[in-house]
Amino acid sequence: LVFVKNGVTLTIPAGTVLRGDKATQAALVVERGGKLMAEGTVDKPIVFTSNQPAGQREPGDWGGVILLGKSPSNQPGDASKGLAVGEGIVEGPDFSSAPDKGIYGGNNVNDNSGVLKYVRIEYGGIAYQPNVEINGLTLGSVGAGTKIDYVQVSYSGDDSYEWFGGTVECKHLIAYITTDDDFDT
Repeated sequence: LVFVKNGVTLTIPAGTVLRGDKATQAALVVERGGKLMAEGTVDKPIVFTSNQPAGQREPGDWGGVILLGKSPSNQPGDASKGLAVGEGIVEGPDFSSAPDKGIYGGNNVNDNSGVLKYVRIEYGGIAYQPNVEINGLTLGSVGAGTKIDYVQVSYSGDDSYEWFGGTVECKHLIAYITTDDDFDT
């Protein structure tokens, strides 16, 4: 699992291919206050995919991409702070030693978790048990300062996209051959 911590920015150049490990159920988690700058182009999209060889990739090979922000949440949690714990995060691998890693929510409607533009996420999404999943792209309280545009999630082992509160405005989203919901809010 890779965590982008509070105050850290992970920049991924256009045309980069990132591979999630099947054996460890890898996932990229951007914590509250962290940023993911993944801005591809039409000719050089950024691709998050399985590390399995072509032809052997399947839905749920790896966890997917998780963005956790400081925008309002619609989930139960610490009501005084507007905080909640991300579904599928605490129950997932390697989280027992870091229970604060799945926290999202707050009061900053314009919170900025970065940019996802011309990005393809494929073969992610893991359902650990009913209602405890990581999706192709999971968005927990992601704010309006975040830009999500021209994103395709394909062959997800759970939902392609799932939002838990937040104020982000996403445009030009494609969900293709998803095991569960295409868009879950």
